[in-house]
Amino acid sequence: CASPPSEAGIRRSLRDKTGITMRLISPVALFLSLVASSLAFQCPILPTSTRRGGLVAARGPRMVSSEDYLSTLSSVKWLPPTVVAPRPPPAAGGGHPGGVAGAMTFAHAPLSSFSVDKLTPKGPRAGADVGQPHDAAKSLATGVDAIKAGSWWCAAGGWPSPNLRPTTEVFYVFTGSGCLTDLDGMRHPFGPGDTVILPKGWSGRWDVTQDIHKVWVTHDHPAVQGAPQPYRAVIVPPSGLSAQALSPKGVRSDATHGAPSAASGTVYDVGPTAVGGWSITPGSWPVSTRSTTEFFHVFEGVFFLTNADGSARRCGPGDTVVLPKGWSGYWDVIQTVRKLWVVVE
Repeated sequence: CASPPSEAGIRRSLRDKTGITMRLISPVALFLSLVASSLAFQCPILPTSTRRGGLVAARGPRMVSSEDYLSTLSSVKWLPPTVVAPRPPPAAGGGHPGGVAGAMTFAHAPLSSFSVDKLTPKGPRAGADVGQPHDAAKSLATGVDAIKAGSWWCAAGGWPSPNLRPTTEVFYVFTGSGCLTDLDGMRHPFGPGDTVILPKGWSGRWDVTQDIHKVWVTHDHPAVQGAPQPYRAVIVPPSGLSAQALSPKGVRSDATHGAPSAASGTVYDVGPTAVGGWSITPGSWPVSTRSTTEFFHVFEGVFFLTNADGSARRCGPGDTVVLPKGWSGYWDVIQTVRKLWVVVE
């Protein structure tokens, strides 16, 4: 009888059978893998627009071929990035005037912009006959042809001013002192806190006794018929524009917030130029299309001015502002304001 197979023989027989089995299984596995891949490729493909709740279930899956899928890729429209133009400032709310394209805006200069170190040197004064006066200046763009404004500094000295003034000038003295002499010899000393008015047609003499620094506005206007002669400088001391010197005008009837109560006084009113003082307590009100141009310098208080286009600025002591004729906007007074004003027609 045959001897039983050895252990080594059994192992060799199993290895031969396993190899045959694997050679038979590998092609079948490869075929099944290809079939599975083909089915996966033909799975339902739905456009993004149908991926909304319940729509897929309602319509059911749609089988698409590889050609359909590739066609969806070729039909995609790629749009260039969108550049959004900046928007103008929004109109202020709460009853403020609506934003209007091209609306007039006010001119503003804080006290810091008129500091002496920010002024442009102009050199020695021509025709000086006392001392060695030299000056420096800086202008404020007012946006109004007939109005010019700015700040001026001058070292001590004196000079004649024989030519007739072509404009009316109003200035407020920050620091320094001096004397203006009319053509007939009348003298008008001035110092810190004074408001000085030189009417159109004035001539005479300047003497700066202590370096002067001022903020000024000039008004170009036709000659005033019947104006007082001779033309004289007008000096208004601080007391002339103090709160006590102003006459109460009552609460503004157009107030939209608070109960702003005004007081005002006029110290000069010749032809188309008027000068005075004004105060107002906290509150808010609109302004619609000013009929005159106003220059003012703030003595005290805090407030916001808002243009019709919605742009706004905080204003306070030492600031200079020009509101042009036709200006519309809004006042918001936070702390009681007192100011020097110059109104021109």
